[in-house]
Amino acid sequence: MALIGIITDKHNPEFTKRQFVFWMPQFEKFFFSDTTTDPWTETEEGILYWNEIYPVVNGKVFESIFGSDWKLAMSYAIAHYLTLIAQQKQAPSGDSLSDIAGGGVIRGILSSASVGGFSKSYDIDKTVSSDEEAMWWNQTSYGAAYWALIKTKHVATIFIATSNPVPGSGNF
Repeated sequence: MALIGIITDKHNPEFTKRQFVFWMPQFEKFFFSDTTTDPWTETEEGILYWNEIYPVVNGKVFESIFGSDWKLAMSYAIAHYLTLIAQQKQAPSGDSLSDIAGGGVIRGILSSASVGGFSKSYDIDKTVSSDEEAMWWNQTSYGAAYWALIKTKHVATIFIATSNPVPGSGNF
């Protein structure tokens, strides 16, 4: 039996830190030191995080799917991972499990809050996807933006199963 389908091109062009900070300028000082002689001098921490996160995102976000939005999609996904790590850095730490225990609590999205006469609530039904596949991306605003962007793309997924060999495959 042969399985024929549309294969996604998983080869992306290079995507650099400079391109990332173009789309996400709030991360510039994290990746580049603030020197007057060379403003593009990379920070050690930025290099470390980029080397860990970039291969993961580059293996998930493909130019063949996003087209002209690919750089923005890469930026959203990288910012999502960086924000998740930043949230973990704020979690309790220590040398015993009881010191660390509070870091694993589930976070939600503010739906209502009141302080004295002031109250605040968010209706996120129209801005955050309730798709089951979106739950991981909905943990940050960058991830939610990435998910909204991917939903504008039409990913072709056609597969045909046949009991005959595939012509041209040499399996006759």
